[in-house]
Amino acid sequence: MDALSWRELLRRDGHLELQAPATQQEIAEVERRLGAELPVELRGLYEATNGAFHTLGQWFVLWRLEDVADRNVDAWIGRESAERKKYLGFGDDGTGSPYCVALDGEAAVVTWSPILQEADVLAPTLREFCLSWLL
Repeated sequence: MDALSWRELLRRDGHLELQAPATQQEIAEVERRLGAELPVELRGLYEATNGAFHTLGQWFVLWRLEDVADRNVDAWIGRESAERKKYLGFGDDGTGSPYCVALDGEAAVVTWSPILQEADVLAPTLREFCLSWLL
């Protein structure tokens, strides 16, 4: 999806405050810090908005890129299991369980349980994951 399509899709939720699109420089810096490229679909989402703030819940459902780098680096070098290093967190459900995509190119969106140290599939693609919020 292109940036305009992502913004149109996300605007369906009247409680999401979309941020300005991420620049190519911001994306490149985060990829450098992570030592990995953003998956294509996630990159497209960040080209549309550098984060999405939920005004009712008062949290970033979609983290800003700076937070993507900080939170994933912390998780990868911290207490999380080796399995967590296979996933890139990009947002959360407000309870501490991050939404993630696999770094190996698999398209599914998962939620990572910091307690169980395992992933549960939420949707087959990022687009379908976003649609599931909005319906």
